[in-house]
Amino acid sequence: MKAVNVPIQIRFGDVDMARHVHNAVYLHWFEAARMALLQQFIAPNHDWRSEGLILARNEVDYRMPVHLNDLIEARAWCGTVGNKSFDLLYAIHRLDGDAPGICAEGRSVMVCFDYNAGKSISLPGAWRDALSRLSEQ
Repeated sequence: MKAVNVPIQIRFGDVDMARHVHNAVYLHWFEAARMALLQQFIAPNHDWRSEGLILARNEVDYRMPVHLNDLIEARAWCGTVGNKSFDLLYAIHRLDGDAPGICAEGRSVMVCFDYNAGKSISLPGAWRDALSRLSEQ
């Protein structure tokens, strides 16, 4: 298992009056990459109420603007793995044009949560193993 790269389609509605992608849209792109990464080790029929996740923190560092016709992808990989939480790291890459490179970087903190009990839980062992392999990238 390794980091994931997700192609991103920029929609006309993603672009603001300054003619670049609005800052909040980057969180949607991070989410798309996060879901692709989680799907590598969490079964499609997983019961999210028994072993779920809460997004506890999002960070975005904007490096250069993204425009409507840019070709971009979102990359996600694992950072730190804790007892009840883990960090996911992100990068938005421009793949074409005059200025290819990293347009934004981000981090999210994911907390394991039992929605039935209403409390945080330990990171499931299989998830820990998979995330540990991802953090070695």
